[in-house]
Amino acid sequence: MKDVRIDKWLMILLYTLAFFMAIEWLKPVAELTDTGHISHFYGFIALCLLFGLLRVPGWIGIPIKAVYITFSLQYVFHGNEWLTGEALKITLSDIGKSLSLIATGEWMEISYPFRTALFFILLWMLAYLIRYWIEYRKSILLFFGMTVIFLSVVDTFTTYNASFAILRVMVIGLLLLGLLFPLRLSAKNNTKLAIRNYFKAIAPLGGLLLLIAVIAILVPVKEPAWPDPVPFIRSAAGLGDSGNGRGVSKVGYDPDDTQLGGPFQQDDSVVFEAYVDSRQYWRMETKNTYTSKGWIQEATEPYPEIQGSFSGLIGGQVVIPPRQRADVEMYEPLPILPYPYGFEELQTTEGFLYEQEVDSGKLTVNSGEPITMNYRTEFVPPEYSLKELRATDMESLDSIKLEMDEFLSLPEEVPARVKELAQELTADAPSVYQKAQAIERYFGRSGFVYSRDKFAVPKEDEDYVDQFLFETKRGYCDNFSSSMVVMLRSVGIPARWVKGFAPGQLNRDDNQEKYYTVTNNQAHSWVEAYMPGIGWLPFEPTIGFNGISNINFDIEVAEDDVKEEELIKRPENKKEQEQEKQAAKRKNTEDSWLLQIIPEWLRSWVAVSIVAGVSIVAIAGGLYMTRKKWLPRLAVRSSRNKSQGWETFAIQYEQLLKHLNRVGIRKPLGTTLMTYAKEVDRMRGDEKMSTLTAAYEKGLYGQKETSQDWTELRKIWEDLIIETTG
Repeated sequence: MKDVRIDKWLMILLYTLAFFMAIEWLKPVAELTDTGHISHFYGFIALCLLFGLLRVPGWIGIPIKAVYITFSLQYVFHGNEWLTGEALKITLSDIGKSLSLIATGEWMEISYPFRTALFFILLWMLAYLIRYWIEYRKSILLFFGMTVIFLSVVDTFTTYNASFAILRVMVIGLLLLGLLFPLRLSAKNNTKLAIRNYFKAIAPLGGLLLLIAVIAILVPVKEPAWPDPVPFIRSAAGLGDSGNGRGVSKVGYDPDDTQLGGPFQQDDSVVFEAYVDSRQYWRMETKNTYTSKGWIQEATEPYPEIQGSFSGLIGGQVVIPPRQRADVEMYEPLPILPYPYGFEELQTTEGFLYEQEVDSGKLTVNSGEPITMNYRTEFVPPEYSLKELRATDMESLDSIKLEMDEFLSLPEEVPARVKELAQELTADAPSVYQKAQAIERYFGRSGFVYSRDKFAVPKEDEDYVDQFLFETKRGYCDNFSSSMVVMLRSVGIPARWVKGFAPGQLNRDDNQEKYYTVTNNQAHSWVEAYMPGIGWLPFEPTIGFNGISNINFDIEVAEDDVKEEELIKRPENKKEQEQEKQAAKRKNTEDSWLLQIIPEWLRSWVAVSIVAGVSIVAIAGGLYMTRKKWLPRLAVRSSRNKSQGWETFAIQYEQLLKHLNRVGIRKPLGTTLMTYAKEVDRMRGDEKMSTLTAAYEKGLYGQKETSQDWTELRKIWEDLIIETTG
């Protein structure tokens, strides 16, 4: 295909659209994997396309791109020291080692920096292909189709919601196809298309795509006609079963934990809302027996149930902290009630009696059926002394070993390497509390990944905890919590597995009162370990979740120890603070006087979109109806910035003919230009049209170089256009 040079502004538009389509490939990668610093990849694609747009030669562009990749690797993997020579030396050495590993066939051993460098090179190749498709093939159909297929697969088989991404790609892709088609046609016919005519031909396509996009956003989305095919496909392929016989499970509370594992179907249905002043873990039950595949609760004798210290001495008097309360409104039925730590009393509007099982902690009412009601719990949040926790010793556990036997037992099938790992992690920890801490912190430092769908399920001869610790290192809360309980028991620390709900999302009602919305997706499990002389202390080993232990730092601790304590308090605290800020910001916006005078229905994005769409249509219609008045003046204004000569004059004369036809002075078929010009002059009573026509015919019939007074002709042309505008 013959190369046709593309106008620079059109080229900028094509490359910009291609960039936005390319980054749609990166957005799911950032959300579904552990890939961070995604802006570096955005910047690299933009840099490659910019160099292609500017025709930067390879001997300049390649070194700059190589430097960009190197500095990006150093920034990501070396933090604040990324500009040092030592960081550069480490990066280059790492790349060299990885190349040698590839040469020996040890592909799985290559480092993460080198894998990131390969990903940069892949994006480099993609940018080159985009340039080839735009400038030489003048067709982006292959890239467009691959992008749509990729997003469709990701949307169907993962948790990534690509609805708007597909809409964006459809608009961008169709616009690119429409922009490139005239260029491909011109190259095929070896003709040159004037840029002004080009954009005139493309304008209807752009307007139509914009209209379709607005309609697609505004029109309500119907429920799918067929059920989700993913669970069926997983089941048919054997992925939903994987040896545990459960198939695809729905996330949420399930009393059966005999076989853990398997993929989960996400569910953001609200289970309950709780008006409470601070975030709480919502405890439901504990289980004491690990079976190597899951958990069961075996009935036992009552055991010590102390949770924290609730009193202290001030001035010789005992001070008891006041009770707090949580008002809970249930939306989905549950067989047992969730309650916060430090539970004291339950109050129900229906007057039901309640009881709490000593061994499992289950809180039930005598309704005889799954519970859906409103209730209030009163509780005193447990407080723990760091001084007392660090004073706990293993010898103190020996005196209650028989009472705690159920929380120390493990099946014979647990592999020895699990126990060896637990011994190794806790060998240097002096207290019971610090041993438990060492196990809790292990997961966040050893490459474990939180995931609800991308993990294996143990076979019949495999242990659930062993597979997670040594094979996959990928799982959700059940994997983390079960592993911590098993390792605690392996070193002689009583521990139990706890089920319930995570705190949920912070919101505020119209009166600015805090409440937490808890959905099925917040179903969670964690760990309680027994501290001698103190009681059961909750631990949170799952990556991405924050613990609930209220530790009083009542002793002098080193700065490193404070940082260690903060490591347990994962980003959920910051998330809660951010939610509070956003709620306050929304309140300030809602209280503004301008919004108060706008009806509530008009504040929604649907109403705003409709108003905006109607306004755009009204403006476009008004411009079209008045085009006879503003188009001629626009043509006159734009012509004053153009150089004078035959080519400019020819364009102006053709514009004049279109204008006269628009205002009703039409040229009859078969009539010569001069005859038509004399008729126009007769109607107007002057000779301006004849003068312009005579000059146009001279140039048209080969006398372009004839000396003409172009300034005078342009003045006559401007007068004639403005005078006939009315």
